[in-house]
Amino acid sequence: MKRIAVLFSGQGSQYVGMGKRLYERDAASRAMFDAASSVLDIDLKHLCFDGNPEELNQTENTQPALLLCAVLDYRHFHARTGIAPKFFAGHSLGELSALVAAQALSLEDGLRLARARGLAMSRSGTSEGLKTGMHAVTKIERRLVEEICQSIPGFKQQFVIANFNAPNQCVLSGSIAVMEKAGEQLKKAGGNIIPLKVSGPFHSPYMAQAAQEFADVLHSVKMQAPKIPVIANVNAQAHGEPAQIVQSLLQQITSPVMWNDSMQLLRSEGIDVYLEAGPRAVLKKLVLSNVAGAQAFALDEEDDQPGIEKAFAFDLRQMRERPSLIGKCMAVAVATKNSNWDDSAYQQGVVEPYRTLQTMQEKIEREGVEASLADMQQALDLLNRIFDTKGTGVEERAWRWNQILQTSGMQQHLQDHLPGYIVAHLASQTRQGNADNLNTVGSGAN
Repeated sequence: MKRIAVLFSGQGSQYVGMGKRLYERDAASRAMFDAASSVLDIDLKHLCFDGNPEELNQTENTQPALLLCAVLDYRHFHARTGIAPKFFAGHSLGELSALVAAQALSLEDGLRLARARGLAMSRSGTSEGLKTGMHAVTKIERRLVEEICQSIPGFKQQFVIANFNAPNQCVLSGSIAVMEKAGEQLKKAGGNIIPLKVSGPFHSPYMAQAAQEFADVLHSVKMQAPKIPVIANVNAQAHGEPAQIVQSLLQQITSPVMWNDSMQLLRSEGIDVYLEAGPRAVLKKLVLSNVAGAQAFALDEEDDQPGIEKAFAFDLRQMRERPSLIGKCMAVAVATKNSNWDDSAYQQGVVEPYRTLQTMQEKIEREGVEASLADMQQALDLLNRIFDTKGTGVEERAWRWNQILQTSGMQQHLQDHLPGYIVAHLASQTRQGNADNLNTVGSGAN
């Protein structure tokens, strides 16, 4: 299977009409748009599909709208293919989208955080008589940008390097007057300066007030450890525990986005394909600037769809040829020895769950669809009920669970749904296996 990373768009990629294609084609996307509008009490369909650009470009509107569209893109791809990424990463706001996709945050909390973050950032970074903004710097190496900026009085106080996007692309943020002085020196060194249309000096010390306001909202939501690793903007490393994630998200508001470093980390992890989730193809282009010869596609781009299908054709064929998880559960239910001779208990705890599994499998085969994650979780619950009734021991259960997950290729999707004592037993088996391997290697070396 290919190792993929899904990247989530940041502010600046929005456009009127974003998300409309998925909304019209996919019932699950329509339901998510309606639910998101209810959570925020905003008509997100109007904002994204029919609103005027000025309204959509207001930071407090842009950020939740982008998060919704990016998460929609990813969930639609995952539902359609069943392929799970090895890593997530998001540019600035996109880091929140990545955390929602990785189930560290609920979609509802992610939307609330994006709205609160946008409101806080729109109110911060402006003071009377001071003009602030952001300037992109291209065609000049990062090392040289840093050297020149460090030579300009006011660096790190009045302006900073806010984004390290690629080896030859950075973004400055802060006082326009001071950035123009830096720009003169950067142009002399061969750089190209592009003023950006943004509402504030993002990722700079001028956002300190925004970080303080955002902290109150951020501390009010439930954060969990990501199910799939998410790369943090502030240090280009995978997020850890929930408390660390919260601290990193607060620090991110006033700190640079280490995107170049994040892409190098993903390259070192052997990522084969990069997928951008969200409007346009901004991050796809940055991937190509950071990782020579990379396979990169944007889920929002119609022209990229044939390339995506071709890139994953072999993986999808392999997945289709695997035995279904529900079918494996049925086979295991029959093959597992029974130690319970209470006819009433056997009827309720074995026969009835097996018939439910049978009905589920017949429905899937009749409709010619793949089992949903919820269907597979239900199948595991039913099998566990059968194990309980038959009196199946922990070791045999662990072996059976592992066999089902391995042959169906659903380890990453469903590992967390296993009963806690089974997870612990599998972990102890893995540790023992690793120890045995080490002992074998040691004796061979002698």
